[in-house]
Amino acid sequence: RGAQERARMSGKRQLFNKWKRPWRILKGDTVFVREGKDKGKTGVVTKVDRNKEHVYVEGLFLKKTTVKKSAEHPGGHFLTPSFTHYSNVALVDPESGRPTRTGYKFTEAGEKVRVSRGGTVIPFPEWTRKKPRQTAVGPKCTSESDVNKVTYQGGGFAASNVEM
Repeated sequence: RGAQERARMSGKRQLFNKWKRPWRILKGDTVFVREGKDKGKTGVVTKVDRNKEHVYVEGLFLKKTTVKKSAEHPGGHFLTPSFTHYSNVALVDPESGRPTRTGYKFTEAGEKVRVSRGGTVIPFPEWTRKKPRQTAVGPKCTSESDVNKVTYQGGGFAASNVEM
């Protein structure tokens, strides 16, 4: 058995697998479903779980769940989003509207872009951070004058090596 299989059997999650290929499907991409009960449909990716290799597509792969009746909830049957394996979906080419395989190239400006096999540039989806980074200067931040202060005069290291 492979290392990944042994790790799964022993209950330990493998932290790094150098044989895994980089994912070309990101949250916000339009994908075509290649297999499963929604085969042939297209949708937008709402969530990506890279550890389990799952992709959640908006409005597709819905499963029926039952909720018991309680004081605050009427109960009944509801459709909830489910997942599919990322190999069962393909990225959609924005020009032709058909599923395509992709690769990466660098523009002359040095920017990394996704390119379909037909040569069309597929833009990366827009995304925002869940927790925005703190940009305000706080009491623990080092002041700019302290950062730019020269504290090393040089020359002393070479002289001390000669004396030894």
